[in-house]
Amino acid sequence: MKMQSARQHWHELTNTNRLCQFIDVILRSYGQVMLQNNPLSGLIFLVGVILGGYSAGKPQIGLACLLAVISANVVAYLYQLNHKAWQQGIYGFNACLIGIALPTFCENSLYLWCSIVLATILSVFITQAFNTILQQWCLPCLTTPFVLTTWLFLLATPSLSALTLQPPATSGAQFSSYSLLHLVPDSILGIAEVFLFNSTLAGIIFLAGLAVNSLKIAIYALAGSVLAIGIALLYGGQITIISLGLYSFNAILTAITLATFSSNQDVKTSFYIVFGIILTVFTQAALTTLLKPFAIPVLTMPFILVSWLWLSFNQTLNQR
Repeated sequence: MKMQSARQHWHELTNTNRLCQFIDVILRSYGQVMLQNNPLSGLIFLVGVILGGYSAGKPQIGLACLLAVISANVVAYLYQLNHKAWQQGIYGFNACLIGIALPTFCENSLYLWCSIVLATILSVFITQAFNTILQQWCLPCLTTPFVLTTWLFLLATPSLSALTLQPPATSGAQFSSYSLLHLVPDSILGIAEVFLFNSTLAGIIFLAGLAVNSLKIAIYALAGSVLAIGIALLYGGQITIISLGLYSFNAILTAITLATFSSNQDVKTSFYIVFGIILTVFTQAALTTLLKPFAIPVLTMPFILVSWLWLSFNQTLNQR
């Protein structure tokens, strides 16, 4: 009851106070990274990003991410883009991921911070363009602006020496076999990797942020991570990569998206989501091979491709 009262009070504040409304938009931008249109989920995700940055030895990530989200939403507001979408954080969540990715992959410098602002501004226009293109198929743009913008800047670094890439991170632990005792911790690590963090604590925080808005979605996310690990193990994926949650995060986003957009929750829907998760694992493996010569990460492109394909199929299911 108290929670409902607090939500009502906050809703009234956002309707009457512009500063509160902007804070609400910022928090929803964080929440929308995992499709949660909830400021409380966003606040929990924000805490997770700050702690994740510290755990990675890069405390600047929290500030960079916040700068990116604020910049994107200010630009979207000034250009008077879709106001309802703006209120829901649709123009800010790709910026959130950009604000984490660029400091993760690039050396800290003034050029990096300028690039973060520039990239987030570009992401707003790319978001609007893809929303316009995809609306005829009733498909969301998802994290496409994040992927395209991040790839653009990472691929530009060899030619633009002011922005330099960090040396590839190497994991101290190398595994030749997998223990089922690690299944749950590694699955939670996969949730952290949605935000590019290798931190179990951050994963637990992000899982809590999901559960605050929807326990069902939190369960789908964890189940998607477990299934992705199982498929990767079954088909001989590299154990170290699996243990870092790198085969899980795209599958988690696929599971959340398909569960969110599915109107019917029955056995057929569950199987449909399972097949989507399986396809995401294979798509990630294929794109990893494809992009290896370019030395850029797949990011969330496997999730995007599978979700577009499956959501198109889902429209046929919903018409029956």
